[in-house]
Amino acid sequence: MAQIRVLSAQDISQVLTVTDALDAVEAAYRQKAEGSGIAWPMVYEQFEPGVADMDIRSGELAGCGLFGLKLTAWFSKNPQRALPEAFGTTLLCDDTTGTPLALLNASAITGLRTGAAGALGIKWLARRDVESLLVVGAGYQATFQVAAALAAVGSIDRVEVWDPKKAEAPTARVDLMAQEVSQILGAAGIERAFELVATADGRAAAGRADAIITITPATEPILQADWIKPGTHISAVGADMPGKQEIASALDANARLFVDDRAQSISSGELEVPVKEGAITPNDIVAELGEVIAGTTRGRTDSGQVTVFDTSGIAIQDLAASKAAYDRAVEHKLGSVVEL
Repeated sequence: MAQIRVLSAQDISQVLTVTDALDAVEAAYRQKAEGSGIAWPMVYEQFEPGVADMDIRSGELAGCGLFGLKLTAWFSKNPQRALPEAFGTTLLCDDTTGTPLALLNASAITGLRTGAAGALGIKWLARRDVESLLVVGAGYQATFQVAAALAAVGSIDRVEVWDPKKAEAPTARVDLMAQEVSQILGAAGIERAFELVATADGRAAAGRADAIITITPATEPILQADWIKPGTHISAVGADMPGKQEIASALDANARLFVDDRAQSISSGELEVPVKEGAITPNDIVAELGEVIAGTTRGRTDSGQVTVFDTSGIAIQDLAASKAAYDRAVEHKLGSVVEL
């Protein structure tokens, strides 16, 4: 008889920090580059187009001894039922026996692991003297992008936040974000000074930034090629489904391009539309970020390059972060153990 450990959002919040997520996602990228990590093709289905859908991202991390999947379901009418719009669950299984190990609340992990991905793009591809960051998007996920970037890159001391959907600066939202970011960093034992400010002028902010993270659901490009100064790094995080695009194709065409997964980037990530338009080809992708981390490919090769990292989200990010949470939960005897 097999046992499975069920971990709630509360359980996970007690054992997983932003530095844990950074370490886990970085290790997962390295495993993928070295052949012991595999991201299998995403499954995406719409129950009602634009209203309800689900996707399954799965893969194996042989270096961690597991395989698994994350299932995310989005039902836009749920608030009318007093339910969250989205539910996410992650299943971890032993890759030697197939035994289910854990079922986790994926939403409690997704924020940290997605923030880690955007931040690792800056860590490995931005100039070493990066100081200023622009985050495009002011939603729930933006908080994790700011926190992870500050945790991963010690030279960043100023962050601007721009909400492209609004004419005014997101001042109230950014005030709340500052508190949330401090809490996330504090939970990891990180104490550091930073300036977090709201801006209404995205073009000017983009021209000031040494690094940019985009985290929006845009289907039309937001960042334009002539906004960006030489040497800027961009982590494009929001495009995770076909048709989404945050960066102008002309900007991609003049940048040094990196991705978390080649096939997914051109099928449902930031580079899907530029490839279809003919602005770039799949051969223009220099490498997956894991290859840079593993040392098999160079990242930035000069200080004047514009670099772009497309992270459309792959299962090994979730599996690695979930494994870190699971191991800590076992150690601290958290969660509910259920006989299957």
